[in-house]
Amino acid sequence: MIILSILLHILGNSFPQMGPKNKQNNQFLKLSGLFFDFFTAFLLIFLIHLLAPKTYYIDNKDAIYGLEFSNTMQELGFENGDKIISINNQYVKKISEITNMILLNPNSIIKIKRQNTDKEIKITDIDVMKIIQSEGTPIKVKFTPSIEEGKIQNIKQTKEKFSFTKVLENYQTYTKGAYDFINPKKGYKKIGRIRTVPKDFSGQLSLLSFCCLVVGIMNLLPLPGFSLGNFVISIIELKRDEKFNLKKKNIVG
Repeated sequence: MIILSILLHILGNSFPQMGPKNKQNNQFLKLSGLFFDFFTAFLLIFLIHLLAPKTYYIDNKDAIYGLEFSNTMQELGFENGDKIISINNQYVKKISEITNMILLNPNSIIKIKRQNTDKEIKITDIDVMKIIQSEGTPIKVKFTPSIEEGKIQNIKQTKEKFSFTKVLENYQTYTKGAYDFINPKKGYKKIGRIRTVPKDFSGQLSLLSFCCLVVGIMNLLPLPGFSLGNFVISIIELKRDEKFNLKKKNIVG
């Protein structure tokens, strides 16, 4: 996918050459490959959302009987029936998001409601490792049998619709992930090795959009051979009304 994203970048760079020759002196056309990277990634993410089947999720407010926690979570201070309100002051909307929010935010402060009483539970790095190594689902919706029907009551599910706002949010998340991939944070800790090969079409589009963003961010480097670097060089050449030595420029590139 990274090779394909580089080929797409080269295609984006070649677009100005396909147009009228009098436009080739426009210095901003040097950035065409860079713009094409980010636009292609956005277009792919938009396509993923557009083609994705409508999904259903359980809203946090609709978990009328609270949540059920694994043995590991109960050892950390949770009890069956607790309702998780927020994680690091970020309101939890979907039940399915809770586990990921906890695992991706070590040293989190989790606010819960237990029998009309608000409490706080702190999750450390060590606690996160315990949750990862534990078996089964850490958190799930708590079902209570209905006395009237003698059956398990259904919990209201919300249908997730196409949202352009969600597309923008995912694009922002992908971009941040691509930047962190190139420039990991100092506090980054390797907690496990994950090897995934997307087998479905949506997964392949997702990986391609991520690779396009990686290539796009790398081309923000102001060095010869990269889009922004070529743009800076072309501006300098325009100001001095003289081109740099092509052989030397290619060697540096």
